[in-house]
Amino acid sequence: MNYLTDKHKQLSESQQSGLMLWFGRLPMDKKAVAIGLSLTVGISSAAMAWKGESSDRIYFCVRTPQKKLVCQDQNNRPFRMTPHYWEQWKQEGMPRQVVRDAATGVNGLVKATNPCKPFWAFGGFLGFALAGWMLRHCQYEEKQRAVFEDIAQKRDAAKAEMAARSELLESYRDVAIAEVQLQADLDLIANDRTVDITKAEIYAHTEIEVTQMEATDAIFEAQTAGMTEQQKADYIKQLREMKTPYLQGSQTLQGTIDPNDKVTGSEAGAIADGDKYRWIKNTIGYPTLIFGGMGAGKSWTTREIIWAKRQAGWNQIFVLDPHGTEVEWRGVNLITGYREIADFMQWYMAEMRRRYKAYRESGMVEEQWTQHLRDTNQHFCVVAEEFTTWTDNIVEPMPDDFSDEKWKPDPDFIGKWFRCAMTESRKQLMIPLFVAHDRTMEILAKAKGLSKLRDAALLEVELIATIDPITTEAKASGKGAIKLPGHGQWIDIELPKLDRKRIDFRLDKPVTINEPPTIDKATLERIYELEFNLGNKAADTQDKPKKLSPMAQKLYEYLTRTERIEADVREFKGNFKVNGERFTVEQIKGWMYEIVGANLADWIGEGVIKLNQI
Repeated sequence: MNYLTDKHKQLSESQQSGLMLWFGRLPMDKKAVAIGLSLTVGISSAAMAWKGESSDRIYFCVRTPQKKLVCQDQNNRPFRMTPHYWEQWKQEGMPRQVVRDAATGVNGLVKATNPCKPFWAFGGFLGFALAGWMLRHCQYEEKQRAVFEDIAQKRDAAKAEMAARSELLESYRDVAIAEVQLQADLDLIANDRTVDITKAEIYAHTEIEVTQMEATDAIFEAQTAGMTEQQKADYIKQLREMKTPYLQGSQTLQGTIDPNDKVTGSEAGAIADGDKYRWIKNTIGYPTLIFGGMGAGKSWTTREIIWAKRQAGWNQIFVLDPHGTEVEWRGVNLITGYREIADFMQWYMAEMRRRYKAYRESGMVEEQWTQHLRDTNQHFCVVAEEFTTWTDNIVEPMPDDFSDEKWKPDPDFIGKWFRCAMTESRKQLMIPLFVAHDRTMEILAKAKGLSKLRDAALLEVELIATIDPITTEAKASGKGAIKLPGHGQWIDIELPKLDRKRIDFRLDKPVTINEPPTIDKATLERIYELEFNLGNKAADTQDKPKKLSPMAQKLYEYLTRTERIEADVREFKGNFKVNGERFTVEQIKGWMYEIVGANLADWIGEGVIKLNQI
């Protein structure tokens, strides 16, 4: 060991025994043997000290008045003591009732079986202490050695790293020198080739100019052959005064080089109008977002995209329009009302899970599965109109297996549906078309943090509005931009020029703009009740049946059982079911008409009745 000072050496040696000095000079294997022997002595001595008794004992009993001997206490432990205490007790006056236990030992005396027990215990302590002392000494030396080993390893690692870096730098140097030499050779060759090409171009241009001059002189000589000097002068003057001999009639020089002067819109070389709207085909098979400000033309453009989908073979179109009417959405499956839209959204996600399960179990590849969906007419499009307002009005519907007290709607219900429709719909041919006022995730289902997913999954179409200079109102400019999924570039597009809004999407029965919409009898009665019959009961305009149908009776029993006074079909529609079956608003309204006709309730609003008190 390296000592700092002589005093340090003196103190260290004074605190170290000769035994440890001898032990420290032993090799490691002999140190292990010495520690093992010490542990063996300690374990053996402890084992010997554990067994047997170290002193003699006298067992005794107590004679009761009934002449019965009691030799044990209440815990069945025998009465005993050492001979020393027995004699001392006798001197102090032992009771006559105490007698030795003749059944134990020799008249109650049991000799010690291990009189050297304290010495064995001391030997065990000494063996363990010596082994621990030697182990501590080895640990101290090992700790010192570990420091040097760690320093040596770090030194070797540093040397190896420096050698590797030196070798790598040398390799880099050779490569860099070779690159510089190669680049210099390439530059030199390129310069030589450039000089040669330039020279050849100059020589060729000079040759052409010389040839042209010679040809011009030859042509001039041929044209002026036989002329006098005065005639040649007059001819040269005439050529100088001419503007350009190659324009005919009303042509101008600009007209000869303007490509628009060559091709008009009616000629075959013009671009057809249909090619301008080729971008609509991209929206057929991709989840699409159409957004723009007020008056930008979102509704009209959306309907043209739906028409393109219908023409491309998409027979099922679901339009989720909270305020839509069947008159403006003919030929599609219109779902109106926020509660009805929420029911469809819940069905949509369940259908998505069902299709993916069927796809995993089908054994088909992706192309075969999508073709199977097309062949079985299972592909459809979902149009989310006025998507901006959904988060403020739509609540997750309660499933059938929940009660009113236990049900808590998911606050991220619309966000989950939006992510499902945006990312999982394409493989299952359940393509969505979102219509909103902006593309920010705060507006789109309040799904913050999904902007990267939106850019990667959605085909986006932005419609640009302009301001009418006369009315100062926003109107469609006919311009827009499109961005494909996963691409950051926006491409300018032109919107179709439309003179009317498309309201009929039936391929076999189109409706002209002047064709009046047909209105059924129920709609006419509802209009009459709302516009002209406000003061009377709605049921007065029709016959009043006295007997309820079975379903109307079940509805009336449900309303009375739930103690409802005023019943709004939009509120209780989701909770009213018979044998697990739910019903549409129109079905429930029909049964409500029967209840009103039977004088059991009165209409107080559209879809709202007040039950008569009984």
